[in-house]
Amino acid sequence: MSKLILNSLEVRNFRAFHDLKIEHLGRVNLLVGKNNVGKTSLLEAIQMYASRASTPTFIWEIMRARREVKQSFINVRDMLAALKYLFYGRNDIRPGLQPIQIGPINSPQEMLSIAIDWSITETRDGALHTRPLEPGEDYTADNLAPRFTIQAAGTTLSYPIDPSLPQGILRLNSNEIPCILTPSHGLGGRRLIELWDGIALTKLEADVLATLRLIAPGLVDLNFVSTPLSGGERIPVVKITDSDEPLPLYSLGDGMLRALGISLALVNAKDGILLIDEFENGLYYSVQPAVWRLIFQVARRLNVQVFVTTHSWDCVEAFEKAANADHQENGLLIRLESKQGDIVATLFDERQLGIATREHIEVR
Repeated sequence: MSKLILNSLEVRNFRAFHDLKIEHLGRVNLLVGKNNVGKTSLLEAIQMYASRASTPTFIWEIMRARREVKQSFINVRDMLAALKYLFYGRNDIRPGLQPIQIGPINSPQEMLSIAIDWSITETRDGALHTRPLEPGEDYTADNLAPRFTIQAAGTTLSYPIDPSLPQGILRLNSNEIPCILTPSHGLGGRRLIELWDGIALTKLEADVLATLRLIAPGLVDLNFVSTPLSGGERIPVVKITDSDEPLPLYSLGDGMLRALGISLALVNAKDGILLIDEFENGLYYSVQPAVWRLIFQVARRLNVQVFVTTHSWDCVEAFEKAANADHQENGLLIRLESKQGDIVATLFDERQLGIATREHIEVR
């Protein structure tokens, strides 16, 4: 069996996590818990870990997705005011702030560290000079120059926090881990096209079709084509046994679209990480066990580590059935809960989860 990308996980000083430790992880991990315990934040942390040196780009992406930042900033102070939502406690960004750290437990060399360092830009002898901020100096001065300092995979890189520079930082590190998120609302049309083009005419098409056939058993084939009614945009169309003409996949319901997004993300995440937020959205409960079984099989074959969130008991039961049918001890349920102000994780392996579902013990 291939080595897991993350065999454990520690998240420090990120959003609601002061110091979250998950002692071990499986190949397929189901995250449960009440609202506001950080399930989606944990997916963000894993994405950040995978992004490595391009982390600053991803920081602004996730903050825009949550509408925590404006599309453009006027000054550095506005950028720092927005960044406080990333750090535990949401306190003002100031010198001495502890860095965000994400990675395997007791593995400092593999830990991603995101710090904000401070310097002052001054004019001396007609030239600009930058020096470190001294203790006690005003960190709100107009000539401050804060920077992201990223440590990952044995390298240290520094990026300016400056509204005059593109917020999309060049990706400088080849050590990024493939990581694909399927959000709760599903993947957009352009993203679906990108993922389809990444595996078109390969053996991986068969895994996508197998997933779709769980919902539409008569499905013969799938393609992305431009039609007169699509306004020139490529859309997914399917050939169904009893239909003479291809049908737009969108006409077959939300379940087909959800299954397409999950399956395309899975096969494109080869040797990487797949994240699925609110798995049950669009998937009827009776088809979920079969979808989970495919995820277990394909994730093992393509060496993908999977992290999924849910609020649904049907989803938990379907996951348990697939995990125990897999016979590889690949499945793990992780329950996040708040205890005395800190978020902690309780783990249920396949045997424990089987007992919980049979006895109807609440684990969400």
